[in-house]
Amino acid sequence: MDGRWTRPLLALACLAVATPVGAQTLVGPGAESPRHNRLRDLAARPATPVPPASPDVFGTAAVGAGVTFYDARFRRVSDADRDHPMLVEIAEAIRGLPPEQQLERVQAEVLRRVQWAHDLDTMKVADLWANAGETLERGKGDSEDIAIVAMQALKLAGWSPRDLYISVGRDRGVGAHVVLLARTPHGFMVLDDKVGRPLPPDAHSRFTPVLTLGAGKSWIHGRRVGGTSARLGAR
Repeated sequence: MDGRWTRPLLALACLAVATPVGAQTLVGPGAESPRHNRLRDLAARPATPVPPASPDVFGTAAVGAGVTFYDARFRRVSDADRDHPMLVEIAEAIRGLPPEQQLERVQAEVLRRVQWAHDLDTMKVADLWANAGETLERGKGDSEDIAIVAMQALKLAGWSPRDLYISVGRDRGVGAHVVLLARTPHGFMVLDDKVGRPLPPDAHSRFTPVLTLGAGKSWIHGRRVGGTSARLGAR
């Protein structure tokens, strides 16, 4: 990255700063020290032969974020509940439909099954990313829980993990918010529990992305400023 670029500033105080893997002391269970470096585990991502497309959506430019606080959360929920019967039921109902119809049907079905509720009310903690099966069994969850259920159902219906992203940001009306981004043959679509149907990002003016997580990679979002010799400024 040359001098024309500046590091984007994260807009939410709750987001942790991206941390280079090389800066960490590698301490494992077999090392001399008995301590196990949890951040080293967080940094370990499975190899992705073809990286996901950069989510340059909502008028932003997405820049690789290195390792972030949310990587371990995303990896955990992405690997869970691959054969949960409630997820399988949703996936079977949409399998074989065109991608845009699958998105419409899965959003409608998830919102029918999951009522929005704060983590403090459902799990007595301020912020916890629940597995999709847990959310469906409970019938309640907040924005990231709803997005995770839709993501896992679409994966079971045949979507590539590389085409599904969880985006953390802020909603103009509610503050901190999470949406699902789905990459279709015709471009990205946004599944937002505050909106009744999937929308292309340019038709969704409420949401501002800050951090987006995909299969094996995460990005922070900024906006190019200054014309042709653009720098990347805070969103």
